Amino acid sequence: MSVSITRVTGLAVIGIALSTVAVAHDASRFTFPRAEFLPGSQGMALAQAFVAQDLPRGLPMTEAVARVRRAVMACHPARAVSGVMVCEYSISVKPDGGDAGEDGWRVRLSPGPDGRLQDASVSRFHIGMPGQLGD
Repeated sequence: MSVSITRVTGLAVIGIALSTVAVAHDASRFTFPRAEFLPGSQGMALAQAFVAQDLPRGLPMTEAVARVRRAVMACHPARAVSGVMVCEYSISVKPDGGDAGEDGWRVRLSPGPDGRLQDASVSRFHIGMPGQLGD
């Protein structure tokens, strides 16, 4: 069995091109780890845009949770009575000359009576000594 080098090379080039497009698309996708390191209020502005655009009212809750997880958050089981799903991303921080702590993001997904997303919100939090989040 013989396979031409041209054909193998052509397939390799196509594979590289497709993986480059996938990486470029992935790089433009919103994630909370990327938002964490943006200057000033840019991270919160992008997080709010993500919630507004990617988590519309009426979205099935399973899809809302999947979208938040793709933005690199861990989601906790819904609270029994309210059905609210809480998702978080956090990172340990230790500013120069400061105390160790944790900065994070929290997304709350609230279902409506029909089980679909009724409301979504995003917030920041800091655990530890007062820090850069205005504690």
